[in-house]
Amino acid sequence: MRARAASSRAGRPRSNGERPERGRPALVFSQGALPNILFSVSAILLSALFPAQGAIAQTGAELARQCNACHGERGHSETEDIPSIAGFSMLATMDLLDTYRNGLRTARTVALPDGSETNMEEVTAELSDADEWEIVIHYANQKWQPQEQPFDADLARRGAEIHAERCERCHYDGGRDPESDLPIAAGQWRTYLEAEFRNFDTGRRAMSDKMKEKYDTLSAADKQAIIELYVSAGRF
Repeated sequence: MRARAASSRAGRPRSNGERPERGRPALVFSQGALPNILFSVSAILLSALFPAQGAIAQTGAELARQCNACHGERGHSETEDIPSIAGFSMLATMDLLDTYRNGLRTARTVALPDGSETNMEEVTAELSDADEWEIVIHYANQKWQPQEQPFDADLARRGAEIHAERCERCHYDGGRDPESDLPIAAGQWRTYLEAEFRNFDTGRRAMSDKMKEKYDTLSAADKQAIIELYVSAGRF
């Protein structure tokens, strides 16, 4: 991530011959000292604004180790009721983390291989803003891999028709395009997708007003067809 530095007119030399404003003492440097000072200041500013990408990636990978038990190595889930998160846009992952950090989404408890339990609210509560940025950068740089699972091609094609009419405006390319800045839906595990649709049905998972307006027009058969589209990852 590269921060954007805001430009400022402060301190620019005047080209119209006006005198400097009163009350501002002039700074005088020797001819040889000024270039060295400017170089040093520039180096400091650049190191702050544009940190080494390798350092960010390494720190993000280290922080993401706590995510591997649930979301899999490099964000590719091997657990059928947990989503893959590799390849999500930075905004999509940031939004997901923030919904848990700010209590806008209820997390379910997950049992870890060592017998302990955790949930996303506990995990995100321990993250600083800097940690969160490094994690979202890390996952945005991972490659998305759709899950290999059987699907009904005819039902998936029906799902594609419904999706094009009701969902495509926000979930681009049949739910496959990370540029929509939403979680990638196409290629997720069937078990996870069916659980999330149930959560939408019951209100356990909140929707934006815009999405709810569209979602409420879907029949049970429509929803199953869209799930089949996502399970197929467009490979019908």
